[in-house]
Amino acid sequence: MKTADMGGSDPNVIKELQQANQNPFPERHFDGKSDDPLENLKNQVQLSCYGDAIGGDLKALKSFLDNKLSGAISGLHLLPIYPSSGDGGFAPLTYQDVDPKFGTWDDVKALGAEYDLQMECMVNHISPASKEFQDYLSKGDKSEFRDMFTDWNKFWGGEPTDDQLQKIRTRKPEAPVIEVDMKDGSKKKLWCTFGAQQIDIDPFSKPGMKFMLDSLRSLGTKGSKLIRLDAFGYATKTPGTRCFFQEPEVWELLKDLEEAAKEHDTGLLCEVHEEYETNIKLAKEGYFVYDFALPLLLLHAFTFRTAENIANWLRICPRRQITVLDTHDGMGIDDISGLASVVSVEELSDVVEHRLGCSPNFKYFYDPETKAYQGRPHQYNCTYYSALGGNPRHYLLARAIQFFTPGIPMVYYVGLFAGLNDYDAVLATGSGRDINRHKYTNEEAEAALQQPVVKALLDLCKFRNTHQAFMGQVNVVDGAEPHLLEVTWQKDHHKATLKANLQGMSFEIIATKGKKQDDIKTIQYVLDSVNCSEAQQDGAADTAETVKWEQQEVCLPVH
Repeated sequence: MKTADMGGSDPNVIKELQQANQNPFPERHFDGKSDDPLENLKNQVQLSCYGDAIGGDLKALKSFLDNKLSGAISGLHLLPIYPSSGDGGFAPLTYQDVDPKFGTWDDVKALGAEYDLQMECMVNHISPASKEFQDYLSKGDKSEFRDMFTDWNKFWGGEPTDDQLQKIRTRKPEAPVIEVDMKDGSKKKLWCTFGAQQIDIDPFSKPGMKFMLDSLRSLGTKGSKLIRLDAFGYATKTPGTRCFFQEPEVWELLKDLEEAAKEHDTGLLCEVHEEYETNIKLAKEGYFVYDFALPLLLLHAFTFRTAENIANWLRICPRRQITVLDTHDGMGIDDISGLASVVSVEELSDVVEHRLGCSPNFKYFYDPETKAYQGRPHQYNCTYYSALGGNPRHYLLARAIQFFTPGIPMVYYVGLFAGLNDYDAVLATGSGRDINRHKYTNEEAEAALQQPVVKALLDLCKFRNTHQAFMGQVNVVDGAEPHLLEVTWQKDHHKATLKANLQGMSFEIIATKGKKQDDIKTIQYVLDSVNCSEAQQDGAADTAETVKWEQQEVCLPVH
């Protein structure tokens, strides 16, 4: 079947992975003895959250984690907490300070003492309000930060040609350039991939590299075990190319950043929201990546009631990865291109946009014929619970599959609360992304925890965090019917198997519970079609408004 041309996906990459006798990516060993800081991350559920998203600040967030989510959350991804001039914190002035509205570094360190802490670093850009950029505006070529920013005309040797512009991807409907007013009255054109509040950095320049290395070292001293390199692919630029993830420069940059991070036992996570081949390259080099393909692969599987593509992906996907269904950005479209072959991505896109009402944000390409930029959908703005129609049974099935997918599972805070699309926020701000960025008061967050589907999700989190099987290796069973998915994790005699039926949209988990392999339990849910999750009791639905695991005593070995 035809798939969308969303960014140049190469079918040979998938073919090579499928033909390999075994998964080619480095496995994790979970022994806690490695010199690699990435190996020492706990394989347990992480939460992705803004510093003010639950209760209003970092102290309130830690209190909620400690008292309301104990046992369910082991790691925390803090979205940007630094002083910023825009884009929800992604236009940082510095990484040396915490914006006082969130709290202090002591609050951050307190979180890092209890949870595997992940923090943000924008490799590609910085705020124009930063002291470095303001110094450049004031002093021009005499500024020590002059080379930190890329002069547009010097980069191209004049103005770029139509052919050169056509190769570049940009995140706004115009060329990736901004004209700034220098303090002496002159004007300068500088590279600017994103918005006006995000001026591109040249990390290969002396001041650019020093800024990045100092920032990584500083974050390492604040308790961060993992640093997310946001917009990483855009940081490498060469005239005549697409100016994205340029090799070999990208590997040279990663090596320098990695060495600085390791000084404080901190690992790096590369954020690349593009065709999956880029993450495949990173994973083959042993770097942690995101599984951004999973959200739409699951929507594909649920929409067309087939497990074939998702099963195939779980067999060949990287093992050192963070799995997600929802993020602050939305669901990546490019990430699925080339992975869903049974039904076209265009057909899935039609379902997501028109039936579910998910709006896309765009990336842009220059059209030399019209001399204008044409937009292509890049990510879908939608909560994952809304994407599944607010169906708690489908939602728990999606989370169960995520939790059995190779990698460390991460749950976005709106997803943890089974949040629906916040259309009021979109109307208030005019930003489509705010549909999935609702900020919860303590009262709202505690009320969300009372939803049966959320109670069930927290139980699932606790199971994922405590069962010893997830300290071992994963296997996707071959030969199942097209609508069935079976995934098993095992370490020694500890075993946990997910059996999912995508025709009936049901699942069960069969897992060892004691010291013997034949001492097992079965975990099942019966959920109504509204918003209730109930455990199965002797073949009849329990009418109580509570959620609990069903633990059936059986004498058969786990398959």
